[in-house]
Amino acid sequence: MPFDPSDLAPVFGALFIGASTLLLTAAIAWRIGVKPTMRALMEYRAARPAPDPQVLRRLSELEDEVRGLKAQLAPLPEGGVRALLESPWRPTRERA
Repeated sequence: MPFDPSDLAPVFGALFIGASTLLLTAAIAWRIGVKPTMRALMEYRAARPAPDPQVLRRLSELEDEVRGLKAQLAPLPEGGVRALLESPWRPTRERA
């Protein structure tokens, strides 16, 4: 029996349409059933009993560090910032 490539066109078309439909159905099911909406996420965050003290401590430390860096950059002249950016922050392997 000779092989006729024209017989495969309907099969590939049906496979492509079936796979596309399955992917679309899975995406809709994910959106409806699994992925929480932004409103539900905000309600969950508001309903938590208390904020995490460790996160608050780390955030305040980060704010203090940013304030310190801004204070260090404030007295520099305009050319000093460029020189500061061009200098290496960490020693290279040749220096170490």
